[in-house]
Amino acid sequence: MPVHDTAVDQGARRGRFLRTRLAAELETARLAAGLSYREVARQLGVGHELVAKALRADPSVLTVDFAAKLAAVLGLELGASLHPVGDPVRDKAHLALIRRLRARLGSGLTWRSEVPIPISGDRRSADGIIVGTSFEILVEAETRLDDTQAVERKVAAKRRDFGIQRVIVLVADTRHNREVLLRVQELREGFPIGTRACLAALSRGRDPGGDALVII
Repeated sequence: MPVHDTAVDQGARRGRFLRTRLAAELETARLAAGLSYREVARQLGVGHELVAKALRADPSVLTVDFAAKLAAVLGLELGASLHPVGDPVRDKAHLALIRRLRARLGSGLTWRSEVPIPISGDRRSADGIIVGTSFEILVEAETRLDDTQAVERKVAAKRRDFGIQRVIVLVADTRHNREVLLRVQELREGFPIGTRACLAALSRGRDPGGDALVII
């Protein structure tokens, strides 16, 4: 029976890989510097057994803080960065927002949830795709708006990679989100079909006629 590989499983596996690689690089630097475990430990102010454990990638010792100190002693600087490779795990508020939209769809429309992008190795997905008789609509849901430019970039990339022309940006109806939308007109301008017109069209099973910003 196949085992479901969750985001947490993927993260844990990535963590083990990075910790092992980091330990190996630090050990290589120690050897190149000609320093013993005891000398490194003396500079760090810890026991040499702790250094030995860290350089064996012991997770109880090789923390980010300890790795940064080790690196500094060995003439290195630890760096770290994050890269988007998939969508975040959705919370209850996000799922509830999507349910509110689905409840407004007409009987002639089909909803597809968490549709993966058709690119090998790409773990991103659409929150949903609405399928009509002659159209498809990509739906991206946002429970909290902050960086609206990031939202637009994300939507543009998914539109391109799915090859879908029509998009609905679905936004939770909160005071914070409405204040953001009042300050940032670009999102409204980029998605000109409003909530009322879009929901009216969807309730009748029709294409809204343009990209839409729906606040519910």
